[in-house]
Amino acid sequence: MFFNKELCLFHIKPTNQNQLFEEMFQKLLNAECVKDSYIDGITKRESEYPTGLEVNGIGFAIPHTDSEHVIQSQVCFASLEEPIIFSDMTDKDRFIQVQLVFMLAMSSPHEQVDILQNLVELFQNQEKINQLLKCKKTDEFVHLINSAGVY
Repeated sequence: MFFNKELCLFHIKPTNQNQLFEEMFQKLLNAECVKDSYIDGITKRESEYPTGLEVNGIGFAIPHTDSEHVIQSQVCFASLEEPIIFSDMTDKDRFIQVQLVFMLAMSSPHEQVDILQNLVELFQNQEKINQLLKCKKTDEFVHLINSAGVY
């Protein structure tokens, strides 16, 4: 289960992508899931291979980096009070207003593929996404994610 550390940030107000990444990184670091090098890895990878994705008018981001920066597999979630701009994963020149962020810390590459597939399925479930946008409590989030088949 990649959400068992309950690393959630609800309705936060970062002013830019770097501030968002730092806040999420600190959650993962404090939970002893990632190494100090993780923040540089995630920032560099996002600039080269953006992770913004728009599904049904909602902006998502799935920042991640190489497993060498990870101690224990985990996902950190953040909902944003105000959207942050991310480049589209299929077109760097297209920008997406992201509201929901799932920062992946996977200790082995095959886990990354599995969680990405599960998340993309979740993103297509409008009812669950509407609930995620409103969610303010960790236990609600974990129940929502589990009921959607994401683990």
